[in-house]
Amino acid sequence: MEIKLSRRLAMLFGFAAAASAAGVAVTRADVPGELFLDLDENNASVVSPPRDQARPRISKLPAKLSDEDTAALVAGAQPVGACNIIVAYRGQLYIVPDKQLASGKMASVTVMEAAMHATTD
Repeated sequence: MEIKLSRRLAMLFGFAAAASAAGVAVTRADVPGELFLDLDENNASVVSPPRDQARPRISKLPAKLSDEDTAALVAGAQPVGACNIIVAYRGQLYIVPDKQLASGKMASVTVMEAAMHATTD
């Protein structure tokens, strides 16, 4: 009887530990639409430079493309190999690779920290 009780108790604690870890993962997950624009396979968003409007724009809702259209779109393109940053600066739009800044922090960390502060202010 004691063995069964301790086995059930161990299973209960194991389940509770797994559920609490999952709960932490869920609460720490990205809030949809907040800091990230997630793209699924064959999805695309348009990034427009600020020439025709006051600010650069990135379409928030990605479009689902056919496999043929997606293949034609990426033909000859280079895949992103590492973290990149899209930045608007003095009327131009840039896509730049992540790099270490003079502060010693990586640019991606600096951008993400600024984004998190902007959403909490």
